[in-house]
Amino acid sequence: MDDMQLVREMRRDTPLLAADELAPARDRLVAAMRLERTGDEVPPRSVRRTRAEGKPRTMRRFMLAGWATAGMAAAVAAVLVLAPDKFGGEVPAANAQAAQVLNNAAAAALRLPDVEPRPDQFVYTKSQQGGSPREIWQSVDGTRDGLVRQAHAGDVEKIPLPGCREGRAAVVKGGRVDPRRTEPCTPQPAYLPDLPTDVDSMLEYLNKNHSGEAGDANAMGKDVLALIGENYLRPQSRAALFQAAARIPGIRAVPDVKDGAGRPGIGIAWSSQGKSGMLVFDVDTYAFLGVADASATLAVAVVDKAGQRP
Repeated sequence: MDDMQLVREMRRDTPLLAADELAPARDRLVAAMRLERTGDEVPPRSVRRTRAEGKPRTMRRFMLAGWATAGMAAAVAAVLVLAPDKFGGEVPAANAQAAQVLNNAAAAALRLPDVEPRPDQFVYTKSQQGGSPREIWQSVDGTRDGLVRQAHAGDVEKIPLPGCREGRAAVVKGGRVDPRRTEPCTPQPAYLPDLPTDVDSMLEYLNKNHSGEAGDANAMGKDVLALIGENYLRPQSRAALFQAAARIPGIRAVPDVKDGAGRPGIGIAWSSQGKSGMLVFDVDTYAFLGVADASATLAVAVVDKAGQRP
């Protein structure tokens, strides 16, 4: 049995602790943090051992999030509750479970293969949306002609995605390219090579490029979904996005939800209104599955031409 399987087996038998049960661990954590600042007392053996290992505090927090024995779960929850977020104040205690899910999803993302696409390649995404299969080939740099292939009532529809070259793109009408017409355009790359790879920079990116009002948690949740939807994110950027999402105020974990293909998972929501835009993660591996009751991501790959499957 590997380490992750062992963790999953332990997690099944480990209930979440109540706030009063977490209080002693929280008090010990606060005391240890004070010791690091003042050095007035000899820290407990567990704190001395952590110092001796020489790991940065942020790395220790990340490592803790992946372990879920009863004692460690209390420490993890305490860290998540006490950690100040980017928006000021403290992360509400009710958000601790959601933040832990997203941080575990970040750890899962870092185990994915790291591929750096070439500008002339395509990002292939296979998904299921509204009960229908869908495949899309998007230009890595946004300048090549892509393709959408989707099925409806037994019929397969192929829709061209014209690339944007020199500020102009072909016009698509009735599912076909009109060779006589073009329209102004801006390239829509399926891969952003300059996307941040650390959580602080990713938060700054989300705040700078927000779609709604500044600080609107729902809008930021939609921005997270837009980035991860049918784009390609390299593992470090993907992990940073999930870690940044964990710091958005108002997030909550929703158990027993399903993605667009009916796969069960745990949901992460930014709104109390229904399941619109709710991200779904596998309950064991924390892999991103899709959007609750709407879509399911089945495969993502980088290929050499539109229409090619991995």
